[in-house]
Amino acid sequence: MLKSLFQTVSWLNTGRYCLLVALLLTGIWCIGAIYYTSHLQGIIRIAVTVLFAFAILFLLAASWKGDWIYTFDLMIIELLIIGHFTLLSPQEAFRNVQWQKPWLHRPHITFNGPLATINFVRNFSYRTEHDYDVNYITMTIDMDKVTALDVVLSHWDGLENIAHTMISFAFSDGQYLAFSMETRLPEGTVQGMIPGLYKQYELLSIAGTEEDLFKLRTNYRKEDLYLYRSNATIAQCRMILSDLLNAINRQQLHPRFYNSMTHNCTTSMTPILRKIKPGFTNDIRLLFNGRSDEMLFEMGYLAHRKGESFAELKRRRQVSQYLNTASDYSTAIRTNLL
Repeated sequence: MLKSLFQTVSWLNTGRYCLLVALLLTGIWCIGAIYYTSHLQGIIRIAVTVLFAFAILFLLAASWKGDWIYTFDLMIIELLIIGHFTLLSPQEAFRNVQWQKPWLHRPHITFNGPLATINFVRNFSYRTEHDYDVNYITMTIDMDKVTALDVVLSHWDGLENIAHTMISFAFSDGQYLAFSMETRLPEGTVQGMIPGLYKQYELLSIAGTEEDLFKLRTNYRKEDLYLYRSNATIAQCRMILSDLLNAINRQQLHPRFYNSMTHNCTTSMTPILRKIKPGFTNDIRLLFNGRSDEMLFEMGYLAHRKGESFAELKRRRQVSQYLNTASDYSTAIRTNLL
């Protein structure tokens, strides 16, 4: 009986320690939520955040000594902050916000049978990365003329495990339409990994020309861009394009927050992958998205030559080696495609 009592006490202590560790981790997250989602500014915001951090530490220390009233107080405070964060909407967070020019307009689509007219297709003209002419165009596409879907990854600063993911649709009339899921930044804001976890940015689907979305990265940012032809059938391409355009329209009414981990440029590919392969499950390479092309190759999504390894395909599809040709940009980056 005494042994059973000791075991019970041991389990209770273990449970208490696990609870306190959970409250500590949640408290650290709440400190970030206080800092990033409060309406306070400057030194006042920093001071309030520091005071809140000390309050969390005090309550944890008191809880560690076994005073459960402090544990209960800490749980209530953290639940209130989580509740506030959960209820925060993009409409409230970005009320009266002025967006930076690259993300100024959200595309809007009107349909007429197989024809889709896309307003605010981005088609900027660049002199440098930060010196450009803002230009949005209206583009009409015939979804019955879709012939292929291409997958694009762009790496920056030599990073191998991180990349930006985009897709582009080819049409039989020679048009190309690219899509990029991006972080919509307010004026004066610089994107960061940590703020991206705290509802600081909006998620924006950009429809653009390849001369804008891809050339910006290859010619001006000097990123390593890879373009692959997918194995999606024409029927799958049309279905994916239709779903994507309808999703963009829904974003007008129901905007979403960007999240560095869960809602970013690559995780947004998951619904597309499931259209091609309904049994697709999440892969860690959707987070370390610089290797998402390797994942797609292993799953059979990427067109390649018989017996060609992924390393060989990737070397062949690095597009900078083709940019000095006399062809137009979209033709040039598809040199040696298949």
